[in-house]
Amino acid sequence: MRSWVLRLSGCLLLLVSLSAPVWALGEEDFGNKPLNAANFKDWPGILPVVNDTHRVYHTWVNGNEHCYYRGDTTALNAALKHFADTPEKVHEVILLPGPVEVNSFQKSKSVTYNWSLHLVGGIAKAVAEKSQEDGFWSKYPVLTVYVGETIQLDQLKLPQGVKVLELSDLEARYLKGLSSADPTVRGLSMGSLAVLNPFSKRNMKAIAALMNDPNLWFRLNTVSALAEFGRLAQGELPALREALKTEDGHLRTQIEKTIETIETAPDRTLDAKRHRELQLKIHQYCEGLGK
Repeated sequence: MRSWVLRLSGCLLLLVSLSAPVWALGEEDFGNKPLNAANFKDWPGILPVVNDTHRVYHTWVNGNEHCYYRGDTTALNAALKHFADTPEKVHEVILLPGPVEVNSFQKSKSVTYNWSLHLVGGIAKAVAEKSQEDGFWSKYPVLTVYVGETIQLDQLKLPQGVKVLELSDLEARYLKGLSSADPTVRGLSMGSLAVLNPFSKRNMKAIAALMNDPNLWFRLNTVSALAEFGRLAQGELPALREALKTEDGHLRTQIEKTIETIETAPDRTLDAKRHRELQLKIHQYCEGLGK
């Protein structure tokens, strides 16, 4: 049995400024049944990556699309080669500590995976193109690798020319995004930063500082994101209890849920230690690449 797995939410809502009905524009499927090639015409050559037989889960929300895969390093190396063979100008590969789990839309299932493919098209692409924050959105497909268990760095074969990023690169991107004038970038940065590294006190404090933002939607997301940090956010409980005085019922309910989550959170000291160790190994590996 695995001793440590980072759990991610089923999907991040890309169009953060829209209301609940946007969820009706989402699809998910489990397993590795081949997906329709017509849906991937915007990304020539990507189909071998999409329909890799190691795919275990797939989501699509307004063009914001994720494919999740589970396999060993040999299978990943084959996927990386197919990914690098696509005619994109940039082939971004992100290396993060893993493995991880993703929840289904209704949280009725959780799926463990070792790498994922992210594509942005449709309405989501239009939102990304209008963003005021250069460098926050990738214009190209992104392949994220979660190192650990069956994915070993010493067996990893990164194709020549791929752009390699690590956790610290994404942290810097999302921390900068918290102060963005673009509401979509700012909103996504909150949740992304919490999920990326729920063991970082710096990240937690940066998010908690926005708890009194005048924008109600941002306050909701701040409170929700704090729950990801578990016991690490215990120092924010007085501020959360003070925030219960809000007249907004939805916000009050979310605050109550977050307080309960923090108060009942398990001890993750060993998980945090393993996460830091993997993060260091990945950093050293990236330094060896001359990143």
